[in-house]
Amino acid sequence: MPVRQANRRGRGRGRGILPKQSVKQESPSLSGRGTSAELSSATELSSDIESEANSKYICTRSSNGVQQLTLDSYTVSFTNKRDEIDSKPACTGFASARTALTNRQSEDVKMKIDPGNTSVEQPVIRLDAAQERISKLDFKRPLLIVAGAGSGKTATLCARVIEMMKSGVQPKGILVITFTNKAADELKQRIIRYMQASGLLKSEDMKDKGMVNNLMPSASTFHSWCYGIIMRFYRQLGMRKCPLVAAAESEHKRLMVLAKEQLEDCRRLVQCEQMLNIAPTKAAADDGGEQSIYIHHTEARWNEVLRLARETTGFSIESVDLDQDQNQQQRGKKTKFAEKAQTASQQVSLMRALYEHLYAVKGRVMGLVDLVENPIDFGSSFAGKDLVQGMLGFMYRAKAKGYKPQELPQIERSVLEAYNGMLRRFDLVDFDDILDMTNELLNDRSILEEIRGQFPYLLVDEFQDFNRQQTQLVLKLQEGVGQVTAVGDLKQSIFEFRGATCEENYHIFLEKFVDAQVEGKALGSMESLTTNYRSHKSIVDLSNILALETVDEGDAQLRRLLTPSQAVPDAPVVPVTVWNTSSMHDEAKTIGLRIKAILDRSTCKASDIAVISRCLNFGSYRPTGLIETELLRRGIPFVVRGGKSALKSKRMQIFMALIRLIANPDDDLAAEYCLDELVMGVGPAAARKIKNQGINQLARQSLFEKMAQASTNTSLLNKSARAGLQAFLADIALWQQRQIGHVPLSDLINDIFTKYVAHVEDDNDDKSKSQQASDGDDQGEDAVLDMAKAILDSLFEAPELLPPNVDPNVSRNGPCTMELLQVYSSHLCLLSTAAEDQGKLKKPKDKSGQKGRYEGAVVITTVHQAKGLEWEHVFLNHFIEYMFPMGFRGVSKADEARALMNPQIAKQNQQARALHYREESRLGYVAITRAKTGLYISVLEQYPVFWMEKVFGEPCKPSRFLPNIMYSAESSSKNKRRRY
Repeated sequence: MPVRQANRRGRGRGRGILPKQSVKQESPSLSGRGTSAELSSATELSSDIESEANSKYICTRSSNGVQQLTLDSYTVSFTNKRDEIDSKPACTGFASARTALTNRQSEDVKMKIDPGNTSVEQPVIRLDAAQERISKLDFKRPLLIVAGAGSGKTATLCARVIEMMKSGVQPKGILVITFTNKAADELKQRIIRYMQASGLLKSEDMKDKGMVNNLMPSASTFHSWCYGIIMRFYRQLGMRKCPLVAAAESEHKRLMVLAKEQLEDCRRLVQCEQMLNIAPTKAAADDGGEQSIYIHHTEARWNEVLRLARETTGFSIESVDLDQDQNQQQRGKKTKFAEKAQTASQQVSLMRALYEHLYAVKGRVMGLVDLVENPIDFGSSFAGKDLVQGMLGFMYRAKAKGYKPQELPQIERSVLEAYNGMLRRFDLVDFDDILDMTNELLNDRSILEEIRGQFPYLLVDEFQDFNRQQTQLVLKLQEGVGQVTAVGDLKQSIFEFRGATCEENYHIFLEKFVDAQVEGKALGSMESLTTNYRSHKSIVDLSNILALETVDEGDAQLRRLLTPSQAVPDAPVVPVTVWNTSSMHDEAKTIGLRIKAILDRSTCKASDIAVISRCLNFGSYRPTGLIETELLRRGIPFVVRGGKSALKSKRMQIFMALIRLIANPDDDLAAEYCLDELVMGVGPAAARKIKNQGINQLARQSLFEKMAQASTNTSLLNKSARAGLQAFLADIALWQQRQIGHVPLSDLINDIFTKYVAHVEDDNDDKSKSQQASDGDDQGEDAVLDMAKAILDSLFEAPELLPPNVDPNVSRNGPCTMELLQVYSSHLCLLSTAAEDQGKLKKPKDKSGQKGRYEGAVVITTVHQAKGLEWEHVFLNHFIEYMFPMGFRGVSKADEARALMNPQIAKQNQQARALHYREESRLGYVAITRAKTGLYISVLEQYPVFWMEKVFGEPCKPSRFLPNIMYSAESSSKNKRRRY
């Protein structure tokens, strides 16, 4: 490793990382970076073997350019060659290893032909030795199964269920809990196949679904199971009827709007009582308390205010007009509590009118503050442009972590209590309420014993993703019983933002079950599944190195869970590729070329490839936007999961609407979008007038024709609106009549972009993408314009998509025809729709009737969305500090608010930085272990956009999760400077 590169990176190591004292001297450092002097001494070794100072890494270089990194027993083959393409099909090598694996007993259910009856296929359970041994361990003792990535944990869990039933345990006495509905369905299907293989389910039983359900154990998510408990015992919770579940965010937002109005209503109630000299009763004084603005059960108090207001001031309900509020409610999204919400809004409006009347009559004379003109100051707890959205985010975080309103300061407590009050008012519960209410029910000893008697055996999957409420349910069901099996992997816990408390979960389970004696029984046990059947040795060992950072070095109890994984010995090894690229444009081009090469030279499908990013939106910047453009340019289909595709950005939608309208003036959807977003001087009221023209006429008119008529109608629109319409229609006419047939399509795209798209702010209202592009690279082009041209390039590269009479070689630089523009418009719409399709994109057939070159679609996703999935080839982009891992942004608003009430919590928040980077390391572990065959890591040499350099400082540092010795020492930019 050259001294210059080593020195540069050695100095920047300390920014934003775990405290130095938390890592012991003898422990191998994840990144292996040291001081300048130490790194300089490393260069004195031979050219074939290099050792990075202050670490145990050894790097061996072979003649073909493939290098090997060694740390103790871990060996990672890697290369820095971007242009290296596998000489043989990339997927067939590992496929042969999987075939050999099946012969050795794989983790899944395989099918074999019964020699006695060749027409019948019988399922067979195949487990390796460790899986089979663990599945048969004592069912009456606690068991913790540590299952690494790709180790067959689901097969082991299902096999343990089968062994329980074979030993005489009643199926309905077994409760299997997992994290998602999809995982629960997969568990059920796997258990059914295993029951068939074990003879517990006959072929004639499969014809009767009721019989199958009776013979199967209970398998569901925690929320589904807990809701079933609430349905049985809701009266014990003091509820008049079984609550419905408010699952949609739109419902939560509507409830929060009503909760905010209710808080204002509570303040006005107190002041109304003061104006009418109503002394608060003891119940009223205790109702909300001094710590909360929210008041429970305000109906009786408002009725008393209303009665006295009628008697003393002559207030009349009939004088209040509620039609406006009704119309506003009807225009809103319909919810399962729509009618009740409308009634609640009317009541708030009535109480506000009552308050305004009393304040005008008495409050102003008494010198009171006008609460309508001085609403609640919510401070910084719900910062953001959208106050209600900020409240929602706060509520989600607080309830997911199990925080009680009493643990929060006044404003935060009031918001949480008001939101919960709205839920109860409409007989609703959210997902966190389901867990809280079930925990409350199980505090009743009689209910707990009934549930324990019904489900004496408990098996939980994905234990690392449980939150405090779920872990408490496990404790209540099994503490003192010990017939529980938990399966999970601490290294894959990545849902802390949803309230998961993995480290706390494992501490509790180890203390209460594994290391504790339960009522005279033997101690529980901890077992590990260590064979990774998914990936080859280089990927597995790189994940083992990264796993060293997933647990605090000083936490001896949890360090027991870091059992290293091992690959299948006969799996062929494909070197991990690590690229350093000069810019985001270089990175996107490299990834696009490599994906195209893999698809062209192997039997791999597009759906076998994934680009995994830490996030899909980083402030105003899209880390995968240019990669999407490169895939479009090469005609490679893709889908975006876990975020929005750049094709769905506001600026791209404006461009698409203009193209559609020019190609087809009768496209009313495109015309409406242009009218609402682009025409100067036309507001919502004027737009409605234009759309409603000729509404009673029999002859149908397109919206574009109505716009043309309205542009000269002086009685319909004012001068400003007419001028804006005329200018817009003139531009459309120019592109339709004068440029079609005279200029190339690429020039038309440039004109449209310059006129209407270049200066439009995108969805997040940050500066335009053109400015961002120039900040990111001196050769940068606007991302939307670049994508539009890439789509045009892909159209000319795929003749099967063009009309039969269109020659791509002539049309590329020749005058644009209306037919070509229409094909381009259709292609834009197809790609925009398909980019977020959760299924596989179906490419049109070519002229010979065969399918397109690339089957399926490349997946562009976040790490969180990729959890539990696998692909043959995985690309990790932007593998740099502050993006992977994300920089620590401080504790959440919910944690900050709680810390104000408890000094002990404040001390815990000081440790949040270390917790953050441990979770980020687990995200890195999950990302790496998604790959079966090819793993490609891209490291940027400069930050993508200018503001990152100003915020994070220079130079741009590779991720701490990448061992320093794997990073290519040769800069691809050669002292290239960014121009400002």
